[in-house]
Amino acid sequence: MKRAIWILVADASQARLFWTDGSQTPLVELKDLLHLEGRSKISDLVSDQPGKHTGTGATGTHGMENKQDIKDQERDVFAREICTHLQKSHEQKQFQRLYLVAPSHMLGALNKHLDKGIRDTIQKEFDLLLVKASPDEIRGHLPQYL
Repeated sequence: MKRAIWILVADASQARLFWTDGSQTPLVELKDLLHLEGRSKISDLVSDQPGKHTGTGATGTHGMENKQDIKDQERDVFAREICTHLQKSHEQKQFQRLYLVAPSHMLGALNKHLDKGIRDTIQKEFDLLLVKASPDEIRGHLPQYL
């Protein structure tokens, strides 16, 4: 019986799932998930400008909402969506082993939402931005034998 190994390659706006049987076979793309809000400009993600506060001691105004927080929230929403998909697939026994390939900020968001069952399948995490790479390029960054 062939081992079902999945490779998740993701960033804040796209996730690609690949399958392999663990040998030197090419990666087969199973699914491509998009989160368009992850690509949006911050101004498109909020309906109004953040509130302003004029301090009593210092001059100037200060934004009440941190723009990076908005991007982080969208990344977190997408990570949760990806993890829900992984959870359902794992419950259906579609894979036994998992490799994660994503930049560190996305790996952190994913790890925040992965349950223990999925964590136990993770063989290795790669802090790389390869979501736009070809399957052969991605394969080149993985161990020869998975």
